[in-house]
Amino acid sequence: MSSLQEQGWFDLSQNSVGALCARLATDCAAVQGATGTRLGTVLQGVSTMTLGVGLAMFYSWKMTLVSLLSVPCVMGGIYLEGYVNKRAERRERAALEQASRVATEAVLNVRTVHSLGVEESVLARYGAALAAAAARAAPGRRVRGPVYGVCVCAPTLGYAVSLAYAGYLIAREDLPYAYAILVSEALIYGAWMLAAALSFAPHFAGARRSGARIVRALRRRPRVATAPTASAHHDWSAVGEVKFSNISFAYPSRPNVPVLRGLSLRVPPKATVALVGPSGCGKSTLLNLLMRSYDADSGSVSLDDKDIQRDLTLPRLRAQLGLVQQEPSLFSRTIQENIAYGDNSRDVPLDEIIEAAKQANVHSFVTGLPMGYATVLGSGSGSSLSGGQKQRLGIARALLRRPALLLLDEPTSALDAASEKTVQAALEAAAAERTTVIIAHRLATVRHADIICVIDKGVVAESGSHDELVRRRGLYWTLLQQQSPGATST
Repeated sequence: MSSLQEQGWFDLSQNSVGALCARLATDCAAVQGATGTRLGTVLQGVSTMTLGVGLAMFYSWKMTLVSLLSVPCVMGGIYLEGYVNKRAERRERAALEQASRVATEAVLNVRTVHSLGVEESVLARYGAALAAAAARAAPGRRVRGPVYGVCVCAPTLGYAVSLAYAGYLIAREDLPYAYAILVSEALIYGAWMLAAALSFAPHFAGARRSGARIVRALRRRPRVATAPTASAHHDWSAVGEVKFSNISFAYPSRPNVPVLRGLSLRVPPKATVALVGPSGCGKSTLLNLLMRSYDADSGSVSLDDKDIQRDLTLPRLRAQLGLVQQEPSLFSRTIQENIAYGDNSRDVPLDEIIEAAKQANVHSFVTGLPMGYATVLGSGSGSSLSGGQKQRLGIARALLRRPALLLLDEPTSALDAASEKTVQAALEAAAAERTTVIIAHRLATVRHADIICVIDKGVVAESGSHDELVRRRGLYWTLLQQQSPGATST
């Protein structure tokens, strides 16, 4: 689907969680508010006015034209209100999105808010954002009252003018009295119905603008998509050889800050490769490019000599990869469903889920719960579980995919020593017989890797085994000394 946007689109501030929530709430409500009975009222008003004018023209075209002099007043007032609202609406929407961002951040990080005691500060920021939205909507409200008054008064004015001119026509041009009554009543009834319909005009104008924004978002072509030349390769499974060739990249939200600068790297099949280096050097970026969360600005990434942009569809590429992040995202569903999310292409039997849980060293913990695999995890990404338990569930989810490549993004950095040991054992078992790429800050956790690549300033500064890099006394050795002074190659 063309409306499935790439990760970079969500990185932009205007597409943050709070902004999207506000946009969906306000725009969808605006479109809904212009449908149903209001749409019926508008159709009734327009049709009644059309029939009334036709009937009045048949009996007295002169009286009809004079009676319609009030219509331009109504239309002019509505146009003025629409113009003012259009200018104010954009500023109001931006302020409402800011308020929604504040509220969303506070709810998502409610424990931090409580622990810091900043509830009043957050409420003050939220109130200030709402006040700004109200102030920016004020011009439209000030115009709304007079315009509504014009819409209500204009038919009465037209009725008075119609009757006055009818008296003139009866006295001077022998217009039948019955015709005068027919014309005036047809027009006044039609005018009242039209005025009631036109009072909803601002709702329709707002709905049109909101609908246009929704359609524009749905029709936006994502920058990361399956290429026309790509093949699904339904029966293809990767061996696990990855090549990064002369990769340059900057994030869309920071286009002037290059992260990778002509990086080249080869990951042999069935090997365990560790990516280490200072924070911000581009380690996680390599995994993002491999998964095509983003596309490189220049250069190419290949999997088993297949260019991942030109030759593989997104579903086929990602089916070969299993990602375990530092903080796995768990849903407010059962443990069984959370693990089964690893493979959404089919209904995963419980036996396979249990097998994946055993490989991840989490089965004994799950079976010790009263509800076992039917235990529903609470909201807040499984807040009722420890870090190690959540991490092992994330590993089980990744292993259920039976990936050719296992991608580990600092999987043990937030764990205590006991949990780290348990998770590390699960990871080492999971890495057997498949290509594994590990990102780590703690170098002690990657000494067993076949190849350690040190990333610095967007390029591979050095690579080799742990012992080789220690003997070189290069950047890896410097990082190792910073973490473990006096460390040796053993």
